[in-house]
Amino acid sequence: MVCGGTALNILGIIDRATRDIDVMGVLVSEGDIKEAAFEDWFIDAAARVASDYDLPEDWINSGPTSMVRTGLPEGLATRLAARSYGDHLTVHYTSRYDLIHLKLYAAVDRQDRHLEDLRALEPSREEMAAAASWCLGQDPSEAFRSELIALLEWMGYGEVAADISKKRSG
Repeated sequence: MVCGGTALNILGIIDRATRDIDVMGVLVSEGDIKEAAFEDWFIDAAARVASDYDLPEDWINSGPTSMVRTGLPEGLATRLAARSYGDHLTVHYTSRYDLIHLKLYAAVDRQDRHLEDLRALEPSREEMAAAASWCLGQDPSEAFRSELIALLEWMGYGEVAADISKKRSG
């Protein structure tokens, strides 16, 4: 399962270069996702590609795989977009809806390209509210909540921010 800028490009949401491929997990069977763990042969092949094409060492990485452990957005596996490359490789890309969740979470800490990507996704109020709720499940700390509220307000989702504030005080 691939997320991030690569998924945004494949789904036609953005058209920009991305520096890496973020592998979130492996779809074992319908609805069953496990953390991505690259085997030695894959790591060796990726290193050869990096060397041949002058790519960064982590051009393909499993950085976001910890989210499989901490909890993916409800129903993510049912919304994956599958693309086959030849007879032996199928890549499942996270959907637009799930990318809203992931990009909001990333944008709270690092607003750079994640914020640009989130804007390109053009989330509705309802989608942003669902994403914000999921984000708070990922990091329930007061510091994160405050940063999330500030970001939502700044992006023009004041109603969503107000709802989160009410839930805190209520």
